[in-house]
Amino acid sequence: MLSLPHLLLILLSNIIFADELTCPEDDPCRKDLDPNGPCEMIPKSCLTLIDISSVYDKCHYGANITITFKYEEKCKSFIPERCHDITSRESICKYCFQMDEQYYHCENKEHLCNPKTSAPKKRMITVDCEINPEVICGSNRKFKRRLPCSFTTGKRWETAVILSITLGGFGADRFYLGYWREGLGKLFSFGGLGVWTIVDIILITVGYVAPADNSLYILT
Repeated sequence: MLSLPHLLLILLSNIIFADELTCPEDDPCRKDLDPNGPCEMIPKSCLTLIDISSVYDKCHYGANITITFKYEEKCKSFIPERCHDITSRESICKYCFQMDEQYYHCENKEHLCNPKTSAPKKRMITVDCEINPEVICGSNRKFKRRLPCSFTTGKRWETAVILSITLGGFGADRFYLGYWREGLGKLFSFGGLGVWTIVDIILITVGYVAPADNSLYILT
């Protein structure tokens, strides 16, 4: 018959062991797992990859590779039983930052394109990106990207050109683009006696004069 201290020790061991195998709600595996989704979409955080460094050391860039794995024991009870026998997945021999756009997502930093928070004519912004949960790839899953700045306030290039050709002598093109001081100057000088009008037609047509708020033209 076990003494009371032995019983307490066994009970404490069971509690500790159970805690180790518990998969909390904030665990990445549980957060990203869709129990009704296909098995190939099970997040990488639910998997323990087998000999992964050797696989990437031997593969050729861009080649298809087969990665074997086992499920993390602590969260295995949340994995659909229909997926338990699947222990390999196809992937591509690339580092995470080399994957195509459909395999990762980036945070929205369009506000950095705003002239109030960025330098004039700035057309590229640095954003934080992360590989999709189900994708298996080499190196860090979080990385940075330089992306084109697509901030716009609705100004259309075609409209600006038409206004410049038809009503540019009255400063309509400059008013439309937000340059109200230049617009008044053209209005009261009759388009700089025509010279300013011709110059603006050329500058707006080639895209040298952009909206005053540093946004991009809408071209479609």
